[in-house]
Amino acid sequence: MKGHENANYREHLGDAHHISVTSGYKCVDFRQWHQPYVGENGTIKPTKKGVALRLDEWSTLCTLTDVINAVYPALDSAQQCYYQDDHMNQERGLQCKECHPFLNFVQ
Repeated sequence: MKGHENANYREHLGDAHHISVTSGYKCVDFRQWHQPYVGENGTIKPTKKGVALRLDEWSTLCTLTDVINAVYPALDSAQQCYYQDDHMNQERGLQCKECHPFLNFVQ
């Protein structure tokens, strides 16, 4: 991966799950994250719950998406929660536990 020595990317997938690619680790990491209770100022940290795919495994998985979607049609039609009607106003969107898993809402 010449030219990608300083990769540092993380994307929130929903709920407490993130995908990341980081310099020094030649893998794509799918992992559940958590927020410690005290002293971390809202910082979230990765847990041991997840899987890391080597770059060749990631490439193979990407080529198999059509096959996976054919076998599991529900995956092919899956949408992020923010496309649902309950996210069409700001208040409901901000209360979504999948989009904001670490916010504690006072009811």
